[in-house]
Amino acid sequence: MKHKNIGMALSGGGIRAMLFHLGLFKWLAENNLMEKVKRISTVSGASLCVGMIYAHNNLGWPTSQQFLDVVLPSIEKALQVDLQRTSISKLIVSPTYWSKRVNVISKVLESSWGVHGRLSQLTGDTMWYINCTTFETGKRFRFCRENMGDYTIGYVEKPNIPLADVMAASAGFPVLIGPYMLKTSEYNWTPSKYSEDNFQLSKNHSLHLWDGGIYDNLGLESVFKLNKGGALSEGLDFLIISNASASIGLQNRNKRLSVQNMKRLLDISMDQVVSLRSRAVMAFIKETGQGMYVKIGNSAEKIAVASGCSEDLREHLIKQCLPTEQAINTMHYKTTLSKPDDSDIQMLLRHGYEVTNCTYRCYQNNKQEG
Repeated sequence: MKHKNIGMALSGGGIRAMLFHLGLFKWLAENNLMEKVKRISTVSGASLCVGMIYAHNNLGWPTSQQFLDVVLPSIEKALQVDLQRTSISKLIVSPTYWSKRVNVISKVLESSWGVHGRLSQLTGDTMWYINCTTFETGKRFRFCRENMGDYTIGYVEKPNIPLADVMAASAGFPVLIGPYMLKTSEYNWTPSKYSEDNFQLSKNHSLHLWDGGIYDNLGLESVFKLNKGGALSEGLDFLIISNASASIGLQNRNKRLSVQNMKRLLDISMDQVVSLRSRAVMAFIKETGQGMYVKIGNSAEKIAVASGCSEDLREHLIKQCLPTEQAINTMHYKTTLSKPDDSDIQMLLRHGYEVTNCTYRCYQNNKQEG
């Protein structure tokens, strides 16, 4: 990937996704590629991941060495605090916040995970797009340091909104967490050329922002255009997609827990959207060679066999990576904000790193000897 301007689309998936993506970033850093990352689009757990990278590097995008020496160790230390348990404890103490659970998560991100500052204060030439879903319009609501909004409502320039709020809004999974309520009266809105004439922002109106994964759990739209066979966004010449979505697997309907059944239906819908978009972008990557698709649960053996790489490289990668059964198990790690065991943290980090390395070695650099 020498001399490439890299765009990244990182999926949701709670703590599982956060750790898997951190493994990907570790691989990028070890190969001096953090400086090549020019655009990132994130959903849910990936938004927590990238937000932590900024927060633990004084709101700037880190160099490869900064990520390895400072950022990753600092994040691993912060993760010793259980985000979900701490949030629940605060809700028990202050039950009036139950309808604003996402706001509580934001406060815990600030107090326990070291997230600070405002979105407009991010620095560097890497652009980060955080994706939510607007309940009122059914469209993608996008945050970045330049603006926020969706194309039917309009946009706010340089939004002065806490970084922790943006991260929490992107992770607001329906049923389990709930929406982030954005008071429109606190910002000056500029209509876009696509704004709906029949949608008027009243003085006391609030927008309800849910997890961006409901709209698209890969967050592709800021880095990849699906029309006309697909194309990278302007200024990019290489795309990395990291999909840490869980396997929906087989599951019997629970006759008592309607909440669990509702979540199951959402999972099915989101899985279908990811599958359709994945096929389109994979066709583009196969045709142009301008990207790679990193998928949780893929073992070194599966990647090597599918790529048709040399037997020597296949054996080398299989020997140094997680066994197939362990690799598959990572995909079944629950979508949660609870702190994993230390062994699970290291396994998910390692898996993200290894899948990235295997995918690159087998597809982008398959002539390299093991």
